[in-house]
Amino acid sequence: MTKEKQEISELYKESLEAFLKLHEELLKTKDDLISSLQEENISLKEALLSVQEAYMEDREVMKVLQSQIKILQNELDFTKRKYQMMWNQAIEKYSKK
Repeated sequence: MTKEKQEISELYKESLEAFLKLHEELLKTKDDLISSLQEENISLKEALLSVQEAYMEDREVMKVLQSQIKILQNELDFTKRKYQMMWNQAIEKYSKK
């Protein structure tokens, strides 16, 4: 081989080695990115499950509070009718006198 061909061959070899090194770095970066995204995905799933659990607990609390409001509303209505009857009786007794 001539010196010129050896230089070209060496240049190709160096270029190929550089491309292979870049390719290996790219693969390593890709693997790092994939593992990072997987960890983030796991964190997001855990956060979503936590939010869903809190939502379900809040729904249960709301059901309890709504039932308590209904009970208190019935008691208030009963008390209103009771006082209305008492006032009607008081007015009737007063008007008879």
